[in-house]
Amino acid sequence: MTVHIKERLVLKQSVTESDIRKVAWDGGWDLYDIGDTSSGVYVDVWFSGSIEIRYVEDEFIGQRYFTLWGDEDEARHVKRDIQGNLALWSAEEGLAAVHQACGRHEKLVALYAAALSATGEPDARLIDTFRAISREEEDAAVRQAIVIATGYLPWPGLVEVVEGLRDSDPVDHVRHNAQILLDGLSLYPPTAEGDAPPVLLPTTH
Repeated sequence: MTVHIKERLVLKQSVTESDIRKVAWDGGWDLYDIGDTSSGVYVDVWFSGSIEIRYVEDEFIGQRYFTLWGDEDEARHVKRDIQGNLALWSAEEGLAAVHQACGRHEKLVALYAAALSATGEPDARLIDTFRAISREEEDAAVRQAIVIATGYLPWPGLVEVVEGLRDSDPVDHVRHNAQILLDGLSLYPPTAEGDAPPVLLPTTH
């Protein structure tokens, strides 16, 4: 039986456009669609055999990443090429960066990297870390980042954290945006692959 997967690979800031083009060229990827540079989310689409490869520049969260969709065995080869040639965030690195971050910018980068690079079953360490930030962080923009990150990683435990922000955050726009995300997840629940339609929220106030 063919097993189809969807996987996300999050690029570090050191990766350049030429690095990405080289991996695509060397891998023999076929370019299918070029993104709209005027859009807040820029997406290029390639195919390698039956594998759909999407390169995403998401300006709403300041992150770049690949998604792979298709046969698990074929996707493994594409993933290996990307991992072998481009600097990627791992889930462990992302979580460590959250604990080490100082200042708003570092915290936002780390939160989004941790959420986007997480794979597999829900990780209690990440959920507990996000919950602690939602309760202890003084910067409303960082607390709101928990809401936005959960839109990309709607694990039940993180949704509970967002419910807590909706109910008790001291800042109106954080509570409001938490409710927007929860409404979106209610209308469009995550699929079997763990995806939920993105609910775009302002990232700063």
